[in-house]
Amino acid sequence: MNTHATFLQGIAILIQCVIVAMSTISDSWDAALNLSKLYLLAHIIGFIAVILDNRRGGISYLIEFFLLFFIALPAVIQVSQNVFPWFAMLQPVHICGAFGILALSHLTFHVGLIVTGARKKSDIQSTTQQLLSPQSALFYTRWAWAVIILAIFLAGLAGPSNLFVARFEFSKTEMGGLTEQFLYMSRSLSLLGMVMLLFLIKYTPIVRIKRANIYVLLAFLPLFLVINYLPALPRFFLFGIFIAISTIVINYFNPKIKSLVAIASVFILFIVFPAIKSLGEGELDTSAFQQRVSSGTFADYMLRVDFDAFMQVTETVHYYSDDRGPLLYGKNFLGVALFFIPRAIWPDKPLSTGIFVAERLGYEYLNVSSPLPAEALMAFGLIGPILVFWLLAAYVINIEYNAKPYKNSIPVPHAFVLNAISMAFIVIVLRGALNAVAAQFATAFLIFFIILFFKNRRVKFRIK
Repeated sequence: MNTHATFLQGIAILIQCVIVAMSTISDSWDAALNLSKLYLLAHIIGFIAVILDNRRGGISYLIEFFLLFFIALPAVIQVSQNVFPWFAMLQPVHICGAFGILALSHLTFHVGLIVTGARKKSDIQSTTQQLLSPQSALFYTRWAWAVIILAIFLAGLAGPSNLFVARFEFSKTEMGGLTEQFLYMSRSLSLLGMVMLLFLIKYTPIVRIKRANIYVLLAFLPLFLVINYLPALPRFFLFGIFIAISTIVINYFNPKIKSLVAIASVFILFIVFPAIKSLGEGELDTSAFQQRVSSGTFADYMLRVDFDAFMQVTETVHYYSDDRGPLLYGKNFLGVALFFIPRAIWPDKPLSTGIFVAERLGYEYLNVSSPLPAEALMAFGLIGPILVFWLLAAYVINIEYNAKPYKNSIPVPHAFVLNAISMAFIVIVLRGALNAVAAQFATAFLIFFIILFFKNRRVKFRIK
């Protein structure tokens, strides 16, 4: 790890500790504004640290990017103007509590990275596999083709006509229930299959297998573009597709590359995303983002419902601190794990946490986000953010340490795939609400973990 990155990470942790302590005794607007500035400072420092750290990859980068640009920066502007998305009227005591929960989550994540990272260093071998073995190449090839076939099958169940429904037309259709689930699952699996194919094409040493995967890729590409019809995709899913596919050619562990990606990410957030949003609404309106570029101000943009993450964390703290209803006791995470069970079979299947909180706080509009710190708080109370973000840190370290290429060696195959799809979906997971977007991200993970199960069983059988 770069010594500068280590120093900056320590400063960010210290600031987060101060925020957690201050949040317990703060309940005024001045205190809320001061906490928002401290929180922003901590994330700016943390964002720079992850860019400089050559052991932190794309998942870590996207986590810091989301927390900085979708929570910390909007929070400062919204608190300073006392204007929040969805016309929410927030109280300073709840705002201060929200900063405490957010800082506790981020603090736990950083400490988890340090602790689990220190343990992981001893597991890294001096030499790693330089070529993909023929057995592994054949195993992953067969499964990649199976995943692609399943994605096409689910797209057929969703209905060919539904594949070309643009986002602005979605609410006008009768699509819903299993049809919508099949569509999301198909998109998720299509991305998994594409990532697996690209990995095999790049690292398979056997010409026959490599050539077969190239032919499959060429045949699947038009279908991939049909399944992932660009005007129909949510912006975060569209961004996830591009970044997952880019992992085959871009080394997101390189600090110089991450610096360039940071510039590109800001451009995408403030310029490209508004264009995509207006395109998804049926027309391309360039005036809005041209005005932002010329004026250099992002304040109005940060007050939009696209940046409701901080407001939703605050309202979840409001729900929790005022005892407006029961906690979910992990049911929201259970709903994600069992997302594939239809509500017709499971009538008590958990609703979106955003809906659950908004409904009990008297919202008129219920289709809101529920960021991961809020999901954790609703699931397990104050211990929730500590538990969830510690597990997240352990997962990220395990994947990134194995996915990083060393000299002429290839990344561990399963780590490469998990790294790519984690980068694709991590922003969706962080923004939530989890039960509302489970089919979009959990399908790929579920199927790939099934693949790993069969691979491990195969290895154990051969050893016996």
